[in-house]
Amino acid sequence: MVSEFSTSAYVEHRTLVGGHSDTVNCLAFSPSGTHLASGGDDHAFVIWNALQGRLLYRFMFKSAVDALLWHPIYPDTVIVGCENGTISQVHEFSVTNSEHYELNLGVRSTIHCLDYDIHTAQLAIGMGEEVHVTKEKTQNRYGGDVALPSPADPVITGAGEWRLRAIALKFHDRGTALIVSYLGHGISCWDITSGASLWHIPMPSTKPNIGGAAISIDHRYIAVYNLIDGLDLYALGTKKTKPKMSYKIDKAPRSKHRLQVNFVHGGRAIFSGTTSGKISLWDVRTGEVCQNLEHAGEFTTCSIPLTPAYR
Repeated sequence: MVSEFSTSAYVEHRTLVGGHSDTVNCLAFSPSGTHLASGGDDHAFVIWNALQGRLLYRFMFKSAVDALLWHPIYPDTVIVGCENGTISQVHEFSVTNSEHYELNLGVRSTIHCLDYDIHTAQLAIGMGEEVHVTKEKTQNRYGGDVALPSPADPVITGAGEWRLRAIALKFHDRGTALIVSYLGHGISCWDITSGASLWHIPMPSTKPNIGGAAISIDHRYIAVYNLIDGLDLYALGTKKTKPKMSYKIDKAPRSKHRLQVNFVHGGRAIFSGTTSGKISLWDVRTGEVCQNLEHAGEFTTCSIPLTPAYR
């Protein structure tokens, strides 16, 4: 079967250099796709002009930058999560106009992932072994904090990574629920008001861990990177451990890194970061590889710009 993307291709546009002196941990395009935010082990948070490949702004935090999220309501604002538990909202990106606001939840642990819901102005934070939800009362000012319950311990039947850690977060059902993908505890959907578990998808014993996840644009499916042989697609709300579709990589992962997963082409294609130096783009419907993006080094993260129609 021929993929509908066989006539289209990604081509190298820019190589961004000089922004980081150590591993880049996270990337995020601005909603318009014109700017790229990056964060790394060198403690640097960098804003790039993606069209020109030019560094616009760099700010040094006190620890590694592990999570980035462009604010979906306020322009030119990025939410930054750090290894030492710092969460900052950075607005404007110049030496004279930059503003930094630190969020204080009363608890502090390594920030793993972030999501923001535009309907409720709530921010979800995966930190340490917990997931917290707080509300932005006015711009840059958050109040209240709810810690979601921990999922049930998995039934351990073999080798795997069983630490309690949120790998990816996504608000669901207009911000009333939160879908959490855990490293070794499957996928859970939580009612934010009551803290009740709405449904849970356990991972199969042969591929028990999740190293990255993304929800489809229509919120019907979730794709997870399984740390073994590629991506698996599950229907939201199901309790089945057998995926609806799998997308295979041709080389075993070199290491167990957390990788970003992205739906593209209006949800019709999917790709993720890789540790082998080659990113594959798959047709969601057929599982066919549409394109391989080669790179001389190791890719461990990737990101794509989202047009307004696809956000």
